[in-house]
Amino acid sequence: MMSSRLTLPTCDTPTTSASPVRRWYDSVRWRKASRAFLGREENVLCIECAACGRDRAATVVDHKEPHKGDYELFWDEDNWQGLCASCHNRKTAAEDGGLGNQQGVKIRGDCGIDGVPRDEKHWWNQGKVKG
Repeated sequence: MMSSRLTLPTCDTPTTSASPVRRWYDSVRWRKASRAFLGREENVLCIECAACGRDRAATVVDHKEPHKGDYELFWDEDNWQGLCASCHNRKTAAEDGGLGNQQGVKIRGDCGIDGVPRDEKHWWNQGKVKG
């Protein structure tokens, strides 16, 4: 007689429909490695926010250079940086062309503590309205 119990997959049980990269992110190894990385003193703060004078906790391990499915680059800790979720989402959307962004445009929070861009050539500092 067949069992009527339904077994749902967990994060540790990759589904066959998940891409290999998705399985890397869902793995126990990634969860442990990323948690350990963010726990190190030098990775506690979001590097993008710190560049703007803000102290915001890094909550996401970001790949500085997108790994694009390269297993070695994915696991290379020298290619990791700590970002807050907001900075990570903005960076990823810019890289992937998501949210209407042009693909490959680097977005970085190079601004002062007042939120004003440091680059004197930035449109904000030119007194011009963007557009």
